[in-house]
Amino acid sequence: MLSRRSLLLFLAAACLLTPVLRGAPALDYYLPAGTAYDPKVPTPEQFLGWQVGEWHLHSEQVAAYLQAVAAAAPERVRFEIMGRTHERKPLVLLTITAPEHQRDLENIRRAHLALSDPAQPAPADPGSMPVVVNLGYSIHGNEPSGVNAMVLVAYHLAAARGPAVEAMLRQAVILIEAYRNPDGGDRAAQWFNQHRSLSAPSADPADREHNEAWPRGRYNHYWFDPNRDWLPLVHPEAQARAELFHRWRPHLLTDHHEMGSHQTFFFQPGVPSRNNPSAPDQVVALTHRVAAFHQQALDRRGVFYFSEQAFDDFYPGKGSTYPDLHGTIGILFEQASSRGHAQETPNGRLDFPFTIRNQVLTSFSSLEAAIALRPELQALQRDVARATAELAAQSRVRAYVVGDDGDPARAWAFRDLLARHRIEVRPLAAEVTAGGHAFKPGAAWVVRVDQPQYRLLHEMFVERTEFQDNAFYDVSAWTLPHAFNLPFAALEQAPAAGDVPAGAPAFPTGALVGGHSDYAYLFNWEGYYAPRALRRLQQAGIIVKGLTGAPIEMVAADGTRAQFAPGAILVPVGLQPDKAGAIREVVDRIVREDAVTVYGCATGLTPAGVDLGSSSFVPLALPKVALIAGAGVEPQEIGAAWHLLDQRVGLAPTLLDVAQLGGADLGRYTVIVFGNGNYADTVSDATVAALKAWVRQGGTLVLSGRAVAWAAKKELAALEFKPAEAAPAPEAARQPYGEAAEREALKRVAGAILAVSVDPTHPLGFGFTRGRLALCRTHTQILQRAKSPYETPAVYAAAPLLSGYVSAANRQALAGSAAAVALPGGRGAVVALADDTNFRGFWYGGNRLFLNAIFFGGAIRPVAADDGD
Repeated sequence: MLSRRSLLLFLAAACLLTPVLRGAPALDYYLPAGTAYDPKVPTPEQFLGWQVGEWHLHSEQVAAYLQAVAAAAPERVRFEIMGRTHERKPLVLLTITAPEHQRDLENIRRAHLALSDPAQPAPADPGSMPVVVNLGYSIHGNEPSGVNAMVLVAYHLAAARGPAVEAMLRQAVILIEAYRNPDGGDRAAQWFNQHRSLSAPSADPADREHNEAWPRGRYNHYWFDPNRDWLPLVHPEAQARAELFHRWRPHLLTDHHEMGSHQTFFFQPGVPSRNNPSAPDQVVALTHRVAAFHQQALDRRGVFYFSEQAFDDFYPGKGSTYPDLHGTIGILFEQASSRGHAQETPNGRLDFPFTIRNQVLTSFSSLEAAIALRPELQALQRDVARATAELAAQSRVRAYVVGDDGDPARAWAFRDLLARHRIEVRPLAAEVTAGGHAFKPGAAWVVRVDQPQYRLLHEMFVERTEFQDNAFYDVSAWTLPHAFNLPFAALEQAPAAGDVPAGAPAFPTGALVGGHSDYAYLFNWEGYYAPRALRRLQQAGIIVKGLTGAPIEMVAADGTRAQFAPGAILVPVGLQPDKAGAIREVVDRIVREDAVTVYGCATGLTPAGVDLGSSSFVPLALPKVALIAGAGVEPQEIGAAWHLLDQRVGLAPTLLDVAQLGGADLGRYTVIVFGNGNYADTVSDATVAALKAWVRQGGTLVLSGRAVAWAAKKELAALEFKPAEAAPAPEAARQPYGEAAEREALKRVAGAILAVSVDPTHPLGFGFTRGRLALCRTHTQILQRAKSPYETPAVYAAAPLLSGYVSAANRQALAGSAAAVALPGGRGAVVALADDTNFRGFWYGGNRLFLNAIFFGGAIRPVAADDGD
């Protein structure tokens, strides 16, 4: 075992680093001077041809180097590709430990996991078990000091020789997630490198090197923030990361970031009043003890830092909060960013190597802390598991029941998410009525609280509206059934339920009722993948129509009677007999892959409602969608729309740069989407006039966020706004200047979930069978209802707040205001969405509102009085 004295000597050596250099830094600038290294393991400089810090690493260089390290030191290092990004780049995992542990790794993992299972007997000698540490780097791609530090940490752990490092490896299993966001990181690396002056880096903050072009490297391929995806698990990077986390359940997990160049260095704990309420107290206490090791390491180098300020530990979808709920110490590091190779700052010149060195220092201090606190960390996971079981036993809520809302595919996505988080879901065995909803077997599931993941499932279902601190770094609510728009209820008695199914939930299939038809097919629109089914038909060149009138009843060819709501899709085979065979193939695929039930019809005569030949069925052409991207546009919102259309609907949109909009042929598109952004300086008056003409000629203009206010100002549509919470009147009592930031933060709407009433007879409301929706609001812009009573298909409820923080004044202003306005104009329409209906890719319930604008925008028509005969 590594003695305390040896450990301190080892880490003291690691901190005796040479002064910062303007040119190429030496290896011992980063790593312990005087350390003996195995010559068969290549240094980064030997492999790359340049020293770390001279250039920004690309992901292929990272992967190749780590593979070479693992090949040279297989007794210590295991190289693994744990997943791939959207761009098919590898997500590399290194497992570094002592040779004897590498040979017995699976048994070590199983014994370690038993610590978190109260049903398992305590290990005979937990003190002999290695501590498990997960080091993770650069989840935001343009925060590169982390990944560049990682190769140095990996090299040192693989190649350093001597009793100190060897004893460390005997006491630890170190999991290194090399690059948590290679797609965004490569964008950033390319930008920084291609703008670097070769004689010497420019430190001028105005230099192009330090000012990335849109969308910047922070985001992943679809412009999502990966550090908000630990809970929703929308993207492959997050899914692979979750699998690793649950495969190992590390004792300590690090998350290495960067922040503004004018800052210094941050390490957790964060703001004391903003810890997640479900985080165990022991985790918070140990986080403070771990922090002392970072303090010592940075003090020794004269590095300035701060803690317990600015950053919080509240939203469980972030990398430092999610682990806390599992009894893992999650640590956020934030290094002031050079945003390139060197930059002048209020704190002096900030060089890229300096930022890298601080991430190396805190990687080592994290390992030091984990080994020094190994007994406490081993006890923590066992104690938290037991305490979690006790909390679950004391909970007034014994179970949650969730219905499928008539949409098995959306319910499947929800259950699949819970399964990825190791939450047990059981099929409901007997009907339950709760919360005004009847939950029926076959269409509802039960989540009992008496399971190991109680803390996390509680956070997923909780509707929290009161907080210790009403200022938030990120969102204040994330109630997942609301995001999926699924009915759910908390029950004080667990209902009868079946066994937990083995394996991941199987994707549901639809059915073909009445068999194949040479006359017509019908299917309803409420299925989550009904838009994908419609797109398949449209892309195959098949005539398709949508029901825009009142509901109808139809009898399938086998005599089955079925109801069809507005939005139902009609495939009139009789109008295109030459395509009957192709239609059959597409229908079969829809049933098999889109979870849609299709009805084969032998007649056009209906028992109730209009007949199939009625003009209430309007033709639906394949949408041609342009998403406005580029400078001034908020990347995450337009990225979520891109992801939805591309990944879940299979409809590839045009990403039309706002700078090219003025010269574009708008006639190529049937739908143009302006997401949240600032368009005042990027869209000319001539382009606005062209957009107005395009709408009159039949285009559908979709707006959200600040684009709505911009469109109103430019008179693209008659949209009006209500004032949000007002600023204090001049005569109001004075307030302390030092409290201004926090007081003003209380007026924000910080990611709260609001109830919305939807008109299911309006094209924007098609498929909302319950006429209810929940949306996530992140701003205070409040849209007024349209002047016509028929043109506001979605409004906020009289008591809108479901979960999260909204001030009383803002709640009052939001009550009854518009969530969506649809204004016909000529042969087209303008659709204004108050909020991001596709929020962060996991707002499955809101997707339909957006997709209705895409597929049914052409069906929005002015309401005219019926003059009779």
